[in-house]
Order: sequence, then C-alpha cells, then structure tokens
Amino acid sequence: MLIAAVPLYVLLAGASPSVVRSGIMAMLGLAAARMHKLKDGLHLLAAAALAMLAWDPYMLGNVGFQLSFLGTAGLIFGVAPVRRCLPRGKHKWQASLLDLLTVTWVAQAVSLPLTLYYFNQLHLLSLLANLILVPFISFLVMPLGGASMLLDSMWHPAGVLAAHVASIGNELTFAFVAKLSSWNSFRLIWATPPLWWVIACYAALMLAFSALNRMYATPLILQSEEEQEEEIRVRSDTQPLFAGQTTSFIQLDEDGSWFSKRMNGFQLLLSSIAFVVLLVWAYNPDVFNRHGYVQFIDVGQGDSILIRSAAGKNILIDGGGAVQFGNRESWRQRKDPYEVGQKLLLPLLSQRGVSHIDLLVLSHLDSDHIKGLQAIIASIPVKAILWNGTWKDSEDAIYMLRTALNKEIPLYPARAGLEWLIDKHTSISILNTPVSASARQAGSIPKEEEQNGQSVALRLRLYDRQFLFTGDADIAEEQHILAELNQLVAPPIRPIDVMKISHHGSKTSTSEEWLSYWKPRTAVISVGRNNVYGHPADLVINRLAAAGIPVKRTDWGGEIQFRVSPNGTLAVKQKIPVHN
Repeated sequence: MLIAAVPLYVLLAGASPSVVRSGIMAMLGLAAARMHKLKDGLHLLAAAALAMLAWDPYMLGNVGFQLSFLGTAGLIFGVAPVRRCLPRGKHKWQASLLDLLTVTWVAQAVSLPLTLYYFNQLHLLSLLANLILVPFISFLVMPLGGASMLLDSMWHPAGVLAAHVASIGNELTFAFVAKLSSWNSFRLIWATPPLWWVIACYAALMLAFSALNRMYATPLILQSEEEQEEEIRVRSDTQPLFAGQTTSFIQLDEDGSWFSKRMNGFQLLLSSIAFVVLLVWAYNPDVFNRHGYVQFIDVGQGDSILIRSAAGKNILIDGGGAVQFGNRESWRQRKDPYEVGQKLLLPLLSQRGVSHIDLLVLSHLDSDHIKGLQAIIASIPVKAILWNGTWKDSEDAIYMLRTALNKEIPLYPARAGLEWLIDKHTSISILNTPVSASARQAGSIPKEEEQNGQSVALRLRLYDRQFLFTGDADIAEEQHILAELNQLVAPPIRPIDVMKISHHGSKTSTSEEWLSYWKPRTAVISVGRNNVYGHPADLVINRLAAAGIPVKRTDWGGEIQFRVSPNGTLAVKQKIPVHN
C-alpha cells in the first residue's frame, strides 16, 4: 500500500528532483525490505540516480538534483560517524537533540560547497533555522496536513480546522525564514569559486567522515572459531542475515589498533584543516590581487560601473533600471516584472564577492541610473553615497534617498575640486559642482526635475591610468565643466585613458571641444540593444571616428572590463568578442 501511495505523494508535492529522488528511494527500499534484500541507503541512492538520469540525462545539470543527491550521500556517509563521536545523552530528549544537531550540521556542511558555488552566500543563522524548523515542520505541519485529508473524509469541519492550523504553520515558517534572511549582518557573501574547489571540499569531507567512521567503529572482541559460529547461529535465529550481508572484521592486536587510531586522527585533522582553509580562501580569493578593475556592466539602456581598487575597495557608479512610460492596463502588467537590480546586478555582485560597497555614486537621479540600486542598498551594506546634491519628484528618486536616510548612510553632495582617496593607488576627483551656489539654500536640497545637466563628473585615477565618468551630462554641462577646469591652478593630467561617453551616445552630448580637451585613448558607450532612443547617435559615432578614438559598446560586446596592473599596463576584454 505504501509503495502504491508514493507516486501520488510525489505528484502532489510537485515532482521536483529532490521529491522524485526520495520517492524512488522509498519505493525501492520498501520493495527490498519486503524481499529481505535491503542493504543500505547508498545502494538505493545510486539506483535512484541511475533511473532519473536514464529518463533525462540533462537532469545532471539541475541544481536541485545535485544538491539532493550530494546532500543525501553526505547524510549516509557522515551522520553515523559524527553522531558516534558525540555523547549518547543521559535522557531521551538529550539524545534526540544531539541526533537533530548531528543531522543538521552534516547536512549544512555537505550542502555548503554547492550552495556557495551556485548562490554565493551563507547566512550564519541558517543552522539555527534548521534546528527550529525541521522538527516544527516534521512533527506539526506535515502531520496536520495529512490528518486534514483523513479527517475531511470523516467529518468536514474537523478536516478544515486541521488544514487551517497547518496553513498557519506554513505562514509562520515563511515569516520566520523571511525575518532571519532580512538580517544582512549575518549574511556572508562568497565569490563564485572554481569547480576544482568544490571537488576539493567534498574530498576533504569524505576523508573526514571515513576517518571518524574508523575511529569510532564498535570493535569486536577476538573470538575462537566455535564462538564465532555460535554468534552467527544466534544472530541468524534472531536477525536473519540478508543476502550479501557480511560480518565485521575481527579487531587487530592492540599495537596495530593504536597505530591505526593515530593515523585516523591525523587524517581527520588534515582533512578538517583543508576544509577550513578552502572556505577561508574562497571567502577572499583576491586577497593578494593588486590589480585594479573598471567594469562597465551591461544593464541595457542605462549605466552601471563597478570599480575594484588596487587594495580591493568597491566603488559602484549607478545601477541601471528600466524606464516605463505612461500607465499600462492591468492585463498588460506582468505579475513578476523584470527588475535589473534584483535579477542582474545583485547576483552579479554576489558572484564577484562584493560583500559591501565602500562608495556608491549616483551620477544623477534618473531611473535608468538608480532604479537598479534599490535592491543593492537593501541587500549589501553601503558605507557612503556621493550624489549631485539635488532631489527629483519621482518615485524612484524619493525612495532611493529615503532608504539611504533610513539606513543612516552618509550622503555627500558633489563639489568641484574635492578628491576622494580610496587607497594609495586609487583616487576619485570631482570635476564639477552640479548645483550652483545660488540655487542652494542653507539647510535645504534644491529640486531639479531635469537631471541630465546636473550629472556628477568624476575622474578616476587607478595606478597611472585615468578614467572619466560624466553620467548623462549634456553639451551645456560639458562647457560648464571645462570652464571650471580652466580656472584651476593645477588642471587634471591629460589625455584620459578611458572615457565613458555621456548620455549613452546622445547627440546632445560629447562635443568636439569636449573630445579635444580630454583626448581619450578609448571610449565606452553603455547603451541598450535596439533602444527606442536611437542611441548612440551617428553624429557622436562620426565624431569619435574622426578623432581616431576606438569605441567599445555594451550593446555589441556585453560587459566591458578594464584591468590595470601595478606596473600601469591596461588590458581590456569584452563578454562577447567583437571584431570591428
């Protein structure tokens, strides 16, 4: 009856790879036990994997499939030896608590390498959450769910009541998980490790489990042949030997056992140290990397630049964001609209191990530059924000500034001539004051609906290389910036190595005078493919070509990454190779 009921349960549970795996193992285990041929869970696990891959070989690349099978194999190998090295517990509740702690710890350790590889994060409270939720769901929510179906066939109100209580339990579970996950101070972010790292972690875990298994295996006392035959006869009378079952090996002499224990302890120590070292290295793999990086992220029609300083500091300029025009009918609105910050920018920063942002720059407050930052500020600690010193009466701008104030993030308005020293090899110079002194009043922030002409202009020095960022500055602001620079006693060193073209290559920016002043060696245009604005304009492209400036575009090559070596060498690569 149970074998026949398992497929129905699998379908009701959604038939995910983990549920299918457990269903196949349950059916095979029940059948083998009925025929007195049950050996161990590893045989069932291997048979389930073979059956699922025979049905769909591409399931091997499914994350749920990998986590389910590796996690189950880890529990089979690891729970018994780890539990044996812990106290038995004087009382039943103590033993049950130790059992739960063992299963939770082993499951966490076994799933950790794959979790970091795919999801780039570990919440320090996840172990506590498992300790609380596993018994809560196993002994309360699931039994109530099953009881509701049984009671409904007997008396409908009783079934409804049980289902309602189970539903409340589910809601409490999700609320508890959401509350814990919102505590970002307990969340650690790992950059995506290489595949060899994952293999090395599982090798270290297997060596540790095997050493524990040998160290805490129950030894047999040396017996004569008659005593062994009598023990086997007694066992066969009380516990029939299943087909293929063998007896344990006889313990060696005391000297051999002592040497074996010492070797097992040495193996356990080395494998544990190796696992910890691998985790520490993966948490900060670039600790000795002294290269600087400027990465123009492909966020479509918008800007987002991630900068890694020579000392590993993180600067983020803008965050992209989709712009919507007008009000759409309800039937045309997507239930889960694409949000560049949540869907692209945040996962990308996590994959690169960005656990905090030392400086966030808002070039201006248009949605295609700041909307994607809402998810970033909510999930990643930001130490400081540099912005143009204005506010705009739009939902995205007000939400952004209010969130920064609620999180007590310092806000610094841009002022010409100020320099932000990131480290001894990296600095940011502010080239303009977006809002004039007459427009500012004491204790107030001026309102500016037209933000393009109020963009923050920055010059980044990374070793001996220079990068220029000007947001969506138009020709009028370019002339204003040049006028302010001409009044400086020590103007910036030129030419510029890399210039981000203003306003995605719009014809209202990047004048000939602007190019003539900076003489950039390379230009980058951050622009969306087939955008409705016609960016970049042919006029700007022709100006750049006439000046002999090579152009790289995110709509053609995807992300564009510049690497600056300590000796000043500048290298560039694109996500998609483009041959101009």
